[in-house]
Amino acid sequence: MRELVWICCFVLLCVGCSSQLSVSPKEASEFLRRHRRANQVFEETKQGHLERECVEEKCTKEEAREVFENDPETEYFYPKYQACMKKFGDSEKKKQDLITCVHNIPDQCSPNPCNPHGTVRCEDKKGEFQCHCFTGWSGVRCEKDVDECSRANGGCVHLCNNTMGSYHCSCRHGYTLSGHHMCLDVDECVETPDVCGSARCSNLDGSFDCLCEDGFIYDNILKSCVDVDECVTHVCEEECVNTPGSFRCYCDGRQGKRLGQDFRSCEPIELHRSLDMRKNSRSLYLGRMFSGIPVVRLRFRRRVLTGFTAEFDLRTYDPEGVIFFAGGHLNSSWIVLVMHHGKLELQLKYGAVSRVTSSGPQVNDGQWHKISVEEQGRSLVIKIDREAVMKIAVNGDLFTLNKGMHELNLTVGGVPFRDDGLVSRVNPRLDGCMKDWRWLTGEDTSIQDTVQHNERMQCYTVEDHSAFYPGHGFAFFNHSHGDAQTLRVHVTLRPASSVGVLFALVHHDRVPFSISLSDYHPGTLAWSEHVLVSFGDVVVASVPVNLCDAQTHTVNVTVSGNRSLLEVDGRLAQTEVMEDTHALDLTSSYSTFIGGIPDVSLVSAPVSAFYTGCMDVRVNGQLLDVDEAQHKHNDIRSHSCPLVDAQK
Repeated sequence: MRELVWICCFVLLCVGCSSQLSVSPKEASEFLRRHRRANQVFEETKQGHLERECVEEKCTKEEAREVFENDPETEYFYPKYQACMKKFGDSEKKKQDLITCVHNIPDQCSPNPCNPHGTVRCEDKKGEFQCHCFTGWSGVRCEKDVDECSRANGGCVHLCNNTMGSYHCSCRHGYTLSGHHMCLDVDECVETPDVCGSARCSNLDGSFDCLCEDGFIYDNILKSCVDVDECVTHVCEEECVNTPGSFRCYCDGRQGKRLGQDFRSCEPIELHRSLDMRKNSRSLYLGRMFSGIPVVRLRFRRRVLTGFTAEFDLRTYDPEGVIFFAGGHLNSSWIVLVMHHGKLELQLKYGAVSRVTSSGPQVNDGQWHKISVEEQGRSLVIKIDREAVMKIAVNGDLFTLNKGMHELNLTVGGVPFRDDGLVSRVNPRLDGCMKDWRWLTGEDTSIQDTVQHNERMQCYTVEDHSAFYPGHGFAFFNHSHGDAQTLRVHVTLRPASSVGVLFALVHHDRVPFSISLSDYHPGTLAWSEHVLVSFGDVVVASVPVNLCDAQTHTVNVTVSGNRSLLEVDGRLAQTEVMEDTHALDLTSSYSTFIGGIPDVSLVSAPVSAFYTGCMDVRVNGQLLDVDEAQHKHNDIRSHSCPLVDAQK
């Protein structure tokens, strides 16, 4: 029946389209000769069934088309169908395999051609398939990863990390992810309280910092603050000492330098008050040589014996010292005019006869006095300001006969032999000034010519009674001060500079104790004039005071153990017990230095500069007479000081 209907339809179609469609006789014959299957007429009236058409019976390509009713699926199906028939169609036992094989051919999604990781589902199309991809995948088979990070960083605030089929946001170190895209700062100081150890933790945006005080640096291994040694960077112009958290610069005051206000550089020390350093070219300074040797040596020779005469003007504050010597050698006849206890004293030796005579008023008052010594017959007459104060009988002559000539040696400011050869021993060093001298009626003028060409032999025009420290050199004593429990130092001074060492006790290369002037306080770093009392390099007492005003000031210091008391012009300093400071052991052997310190380390004391100005020092009530020092610089004057100019 189906075949009859099909034929009728075909005839009608041919009649209706005869003008457009024609079939050749051969094609028609082939068509009419096709094998007719059972119930074929009825099957052709509806869409083909795959199992009925191609499994139960072997189908042709045309019959397969009837099943799919489109060319793409037919073209895809038929070659694979032939392969299934070849593999499973020859045996009844394999029929089930054939059914499975044939049924799977038209399903484009079996086996699944899509990437299983990136595919939601596979959709079968007519001879094709379509892979529906998950978000994050692309491509025909959903095999391509979509790089979400390539567009606007995936919306991530910090880092976008692409993964297969997806992505995720992450944060830089020090942040934590909030939601899917945002990053929030992590407060490490709160989350890990000991993250910095002993240092102070400061949270930063995305990080943290371990902070230390100035002068310290954080050590990540020790988790603590360690001191920075600034000295290795040559931060100071001269000497540098590293201290916990800081450093201190020192300048060599012995070279005339002081610390600059930047606390690193060195500057020249300047006088705050000028000194009246004018010299009298017609005067002779007697104390120029600390060794006590004479400053002038003369020899007189006469064919005819004459009497000895000497006349000169003398000014001194010094109570002791040699003025002049006249005579032969030590074992012959000679006289020495000395100052002793402020009065003139004549020591003489004529052969085996020795004598010491002293008389007259005090002449060490700083005023000019005319002194004369004259040999009158067998007597020596000494006059002060033309008044005779001594007349001494002698038995012999001062001149010595040598090869027909009468000779006499004369020395000024010292004797030509050791001072223990004197009849009565005195300190030969005399800080005095002489002018208008006449030796043996003034016949010799060589002294005057020498003095005029050598300022160091001349006296200051005006002087005051005090020891003078010129800003270079010091005096030192090697003896104890009598009290092993307490040290009392009294200083009277009129400084020309605000920087300098007044008094110091030195032991080997250390300065256990010192009193000094400074224009800044090394503890408070205050730039103002101070009097400092120090144990080593530690200031234990200080008074801010201006002493460079051309006036005389007093400084009193009392030390007992590790306690010190400082008083300046009656003003007490605030002092405290320094627990970390070693007590001053007054039983130890110290060298006492005045006006400066020796060549010890600059860090031994806060001040190393030499003092400039007038100064007298008493220790435990005893005046330290620099004429009695074991050593002093020749330019230090023991009893005379040039006046400080009050106008500057």
